[in-house]
Amino acid sequence: MNAALGERLEALRGSVAYRHYEHVRDRVLQIKELEAERRASTFEPSAYWQEELANFEYMFDASPLVIEKLRHHTYHITGLRVYDYRSNRDQVKARFAQKLKALVAADGANLAVPESRALGGFGLHIDGALYNIDTLKFYEALIALNRGAVLEDLRRATERRLVWEIGAGWGGFGYQIRTLCPNVTYVITDFPELFLFSATYLMTAFPDARVRFFGEVPPDRTFADWQELDFVFVPDTFHYAVRPERVDLTVNMVSFQEMTTQQVEAYVRRAHELGCPFLYSLNRDRSHYNLELSSVRSVLSKYYWPRESKILPVSYTKMLDEEPDHPDREYKHVIGWRRIQSL
Repeated sequence: MNAALGERLEALRGSVAYRHYEHVRDRVLQIKELEAERRASTFEPSAYWQEELANFEYMFDASPLVIEKLRHHTYHITGLRVYDYRSNRDQVKARFAQKLKALVAADGANLAVPESRALGGFGLHIDGALYNIDTLKFYEALIALNRGAVLEDLRRATERRLVWEIGAGWGGFGYQIRTLCPNVTYVITDFPELFLFSATYLMTAFPDARVRFFGEVPPDRTFADWQELDFVFVPDTFHYAVRPERVDLTVNMVSFQEMTTQQVEAYVRRAHELGCPFLYSLNRDRSHYNLELSSVRSVLSKYYWPRESKILPVSYTKMLDEEPDHPDREYKHVIGWRRIQSL
């Protein structure tokens, strides 16, 4: 091996980010041992996700060079590739700037949080900051939550609040919420393999964060001191095994649409049982290839009154000069207000 590369690898192995990754990997492997016997119909990933999870198995033995550029590897989750944001794309940059300007005009509360440069954060340089499709998606979500009278309470709260995100992917929205709302405990439920991305990223972006993984304490103690924690990671197989004393907001973005009807209902019903007053969804009613789901809205409506918020004339995946999606295919910002009794 080249001496300089060898020295760089050795230095990266001792970096804070790589130590976080090793810690997360150990926790994920422990969780997978615990969950093996729980994988049954309710907890079995959909056909879509079984295929996706197999694609990044290499993350269980990631090189320090991979962790240094972890955001480059999140294309497994988002489909976004750093190549598409290279510096010579002036026309693309102009279209992004136009969409960002439209979002700023719709905002009114200074909610924009640019892409962090941590772990290889990437995007188009606009006004001295990085922006990509993920960044603009999260910005839309924050605007929708603000319009729905949900976000202001999280931002101004003097009493600790708890936000539960189902299917957080690489952790980008958790980064945004914690940046804007520091007095929030952020709980992520996901396939444990995805904690390799989200937990590593968030622990590196917030190096002083207090973090707990399911299994580090007895299940009934997971939320015993939740006000003292910044992030809690609970695998999808065990979300019914823990009970926080409060949940102020439940979030799902672009993963309900990939689940089965049974799985979506289990999560929405659980949020309702926990007394969560608001549930925010950014999803299509159903991905066209997902034949295991009725529709996100129909499930949500059994437990929450859905209110759609239209932010821009196009879905988050598109620029303003593109044709809008057919209503059956568009991503919808929906804030559900809890029903007193489920239907």
